[in-house]
Amino acid sequence: MKPAPHLMIVTLMKPQGWCGVQTHFNAIAQYAEAQGLRVSIVEPHQFNRWIRKIPGLIGRSLNKINLEWATLFERKVAHRFLKSLLRDALIAAKYEVVVVYAQDPLSAKAALDLRQEGFKFRLVTVVHFNLSEAQEYVEKSIAVENGKLWHSLMNNERNVLPKLDQIIFVSGFMQQVVGARLSELASVPQAVISNFPALSADRAESKVDVSGDMIAIGTLEARKNQLFLLRILAECNVMGNRYLLTVVGDGPDRATLEQQAADLGLSGQVNFLGYQPDASRFIPGHKIFVHAARMENLPITLLEALRAAVPIFAAPVGGIPEVFQDGQEGCYLNLEDPQNAAEKLISILEDQQKWRHMSICAQATYNSRFHPDLLGKRWVSTLLGNMTL
Repeated sequence: MKPAPHLMIVTLMKPQGWCGVQTHFNAIAQYAEAQGLRVSIVEPHQFNRWIRKIPGLIGRSLNKINLEWATLFERKVAHRFLKSLLRDALIAAKYEVVVVYAQDPLSAKAALDLRQEGFKFRLVTVVHFNLSEAQEYVEKSIAVENGKLWHSLMNNERNVLPKLDQIIFVSGFMQQVVGARLSELASVPQAVISNFPALSADRAESKVDVSGDMIAIGTLEARKNQLFLLRILAECNVMGNRYLLTVVGDGPDRATLEQQAADLGLSGQVNFLGYQPDASRFIPGHKIFVHAARMENLPITLLEALRAAVPIFAAPVGGIPEVFQDGQEGCYLNLEDPQNAAEKLISILEDQQKWRHMSICAQATYNSRFHPDLLGKRWVSTLLGNMTL
């Protein structure tokens, strides 16, 4: 009997964590295994912990001097560790048909380097980043535009992506952005397939131990723009409607956001839960999912809200218009107008019939467009290419 293909997920991240990238590749792994594929995850933290200690100490020291230098050093080390681990995995799988599924351009580079050594495999990558990896580092205040790290990230993207066997975009928006920047991608096979939540989450009973009117899930950092949500809440108070907001996530802006909530007179209305594993379990205890990021590729949290039949309030930026329609599964927000956002929120929360309509639309959209049983098949088929199970 012909053995099933081996899907090697290659990533810079540990398998478990809060990030949407981790949610994505764990969902892919779960579905692929259910279809009979052998799945393994290769990531640099699997390297010998004692060997990792020395570059770890150097990286922490550099962080105190220059974040850009530290990041360049850490990426170089991660590339070497990942390349070594992937080489070992490919040697161990020498009698198998292998698909290497890279979660970022640097992981794809490690795989391309091994092709130069003669290893044979199908190489696919997914575009998770918003606009570009370089832009994300700029927004995190780690890189400066046209600086050394910025150029390193952009050059790696330019050198790696055109050499792949397949590129998968999770939004049509990002396919257009990257394609406009790299015209040489026109000859690379491409697909646009949405993210999807893990199948187990659809079938498992989630314990809801926190409730409120609105919920936001995400890293507490400037690019996620949670301050706008606090301003909406304050505007609602001015209009005579007092609501409760649950904020799930942690990050560098937490203390600032907590202080801003107090300054806006929102004491007792905002519940900062910090990092929570399986954060989506809290969504069903709320009426509205709010999301204020100024740019997104295609966030899985919005799909988790649809799954829970919870209407979404978010700005129509990036790939978000590909998730829901204004006035159907939720409402679009103008991130420059908290008063208008508050008016929209009140109009739904105070009208049970409108809310119920949006709730029904949300769940119907999830079942018809984003359910793992639908998207999982497309992902596995695209990852395998001409291979068969």
